[in-house]
Amino acid sequence: MSATMTVAAPARPTPSSTQGRRRALLALARFESIRMLRHPLTIAAALLFLGPWLWGWLSGSVNQYPVLPDELITIQLLALPILGGSALIVANLVTLRAHRHKVDASYDVLVLPPAWRVGGFLLALLPLAGLSLLLVGVPVGVSAALPGAAGSVDIATLLTPSALTLLLGAVGVLAGVLIRSVLIAPLVVLLVLALEFLVITPLIIETSWRFLLPVYVSEFTVPVPAGVSDRPAARHLAYLTGITVLLAAAVLARANARRQVVAAGLVVGLVLAVGGGLTQSRPDPGLAAARATVEDRPASIQSCEIRGDVTYCYFQGFGGFVPGWDAVVTSVRAVVPASAAKSGPPLAVRQRASLDAITAAGWGGSIAEDQRVVAGWKVEDAAAGTPEAVRVDTSWGDDRAAAALAAEVAYRLMAAKAYDGGNFLCGAPAALLVWLVGRASPTTLAGMRSLDETSFGALSFSDISSRYGILVPDRVVAPALELLQRPDEVAPLVERHWAELTAPDTPLERFGAIFGVPIRPLAPNDEALPCVP
Repeated sequence: MSATMTVAAPARPTPSSTQGRRRALLALARFESIRMLRHPLTIAAALLFLGPWLWGWLSGSVNQYPVLPDELITIQLLALPILGGSALIVANLVTLRAHRHKVDASYDVLVLPPAWRVGGFLLALLPLAGLSLLLVGVPVGVSAALPGAAGSVDIATLLTPSALTLLLGAVGVLAGVLIRSVLIAPLVVLLVLALEFLVITPLIIETSWRFLLPVYVSEFTVPVPAGVSDRPAARHLAYLTGITVLLAAAVLARANARRQVVAAGLVVGLVLAVGGGLTQSRPDPGLAAARATVEDRPASIQSCEIRGDVTYCYFQGFGGFVPGWDAVVTSVRAVVPASAAKSGPPLAVRQRASLDAITAAGWGGSIAEDQRVVAGWKVEDAAAGTPEAVRVDTSWGDDRAAAALAAEVAYRLMAAKAYDGGNFLCGAPAALLVWLVGRASPTTLAGMRSLDETSFGALSFSDISSRYGILVPDRVVAPALELLQRPDEVAPLVERHWAELTAPDTPLERFGAIFGVPIRPLAPNDEALPCVP
């Protein structure tokens, strides 16, 4: 009898321990993150995101006076569909790779259980969020380094695009584990675009539940001083983080992860999402008082800078605008006869913000309210030691803003007082003002022509950020624009007839007689215009 001894082969070591699985998880996350970063859609999204900014610098059209808080909001609106949308699709493709290649069954022999595998997919989203931070940080850093930049960079707002990338990436993973179709991700991206449309819709922005949308924007569509805009950036970031954690918990629950892990994710996600979401809607008790101070008593919180004989007063953080303002003021004064300009108090420029009238729905005031507010501003200016100060908006950097300021300065030099607002400027003084603005510099001329192209019935030296812009009827604008074609022969006549041209009762026909330009006859609608006395 013989005995056969069978010796079992040693079992192949497998990393079944938690530590081994953790190493495998990190290796999977590292591998998938590299594939996500190198994905053609990720590269295309990065180029599309930076493209407009790069083109602005290459073409010289970039705004040299950016308001950083508003720049960050604009960047968020771009990052949501571009960076977030690409992360959603790429994460969904990664999650569905096994299903797309028909190797689902082969995954059962892998070291990592399904819950650990989807955990690796979720961790692989972190480098995508880091790429978003880099793509956002480059333009923001360059803008912040500009001498004319206004405001400051809020860290929570800067991190929000990365949080949006993580959130939509988690949506992509969840869609992959719930629905085995690559068509779902593009449809979700379309839904994201629809949500962004709601973000920028005035009706939605003014409702109390706008904080539930992915991007939280201010109720003001123009730059405003710090402390008056309801932008709870840190709380909104916590809200987005909470939603992302809830999505991750849902992914792990669908993959049969341990109950303790899923429960912890749900608790943390609910605390962040509910806490951050609800506290966003709670109004700041000091917000109303701060807004009243900014609009009615800005001198108490503004700083002033004297350049030559002109005083410039501005809100905190907007001091970089002063050189641009001074360039416009200097150019207008250069075409006004020094010996002929009317006497008046020393020239001053004060920054103003109309918070109650300008919201996402546009201007909600009236002419009577306009005149009442401007009258109050005049009283406040006199008390602050800058009587009849020229008013300037919180937005700056384009030709249109330069033209609007030039018109205010020209009126101040012609009338020895600041513009009172409310009515049309008519007669010879109005035509002279248009000529002064066009003659001051190529920038103000380009801005005036741009304003004229978008005006109807009258040239409006203002935009949505201004409630007191100067209005000049088209009948008055036409002869002034014709004079701009004859610069050499007009300037001596302006100096010779300055007193007559700036008199409020000098008719437009006299302007035409002095310069030899035709004047269009009065139409019925021209006679009904309320003109500044």
